[in-house]
Amino acid sequence: MPDKTSLLDELRGQYEATRRATEQHSDVEGFQAIDARMRKAFRWLESAVTYLDGITPPIEHRFDLGHGLVFEAPRFRQGSVGQHTRRIVGFPVLDEINIYYQIAAAKPVSLEVAPGSVGAAEKVLDDSGLQYSLRRVEDADGTVRKCLISIPPTIPAAISFRPDYDTGIVIVALVNVDRIDRVSLEFHSNAIEEPVLEDLVRFVLGRDAAFLRRAPLAGMHRR
Repeated sequence: MPDKTSLLDELRGQYEATRRATEQHSDVEGFQAIDARMRKAFRWLESAVTYLDGITPPIEHRFDLGHGLVFEAPRFRQGSVGQHTRRIVGFPVLDEINIYYQIAAAKPVSLEVAPGSVGAAEKVLDDSGLQYSLRRVEDADGTVRKCLISIPPTIPAAISFRPDYDTGIVIVALVNVDRIDRVSLEFHSNAIEEPVLEDLVRFVLGRDAAFLRRAPLAGMHRR
């Protein structure tokens, strides 16, 4: 009959498991520290977006729909910053920062597609959040010969900061910021400081891509 594990051995095993778990999360800031960083970031971003909205600076990114269709002379317009809160053990904490703005181009973009390609074109536009109008050109017998898609000179863009108070990871999601696409990066909460925010604004304006080099893509650090 095998020997039973002694109580002391059992407690030792639990103690060591707890220590390992604690060491894995030893670099996680407390929820109040993370909340303070998020609130400080919100105030900084709110000021920056207010200034950008008044300046309406040019954006030095290329927003390309393919087939040689490009939004010309894009500029920053109509920016706003919002926040969402929740409670942790009764204390309100900032759960999300959202930045919304428009990329205003010099003129609309027009696209001519074959009838069989309309569905694919609409899916690309819908996934990008772009508004558009569709006109079908028919022959005398009612057969659709081609479709004309007109896209207003406005691209909706968004940036969000979502902190995980358990892991200390802040997911920064970018939608249509440097191209018509979306990407998410993972930052440690203690990285959310003014230099990172400055790099983000420079990236929004297309002046520098250093922001993308500051953190891995979301999910990559766990692989």
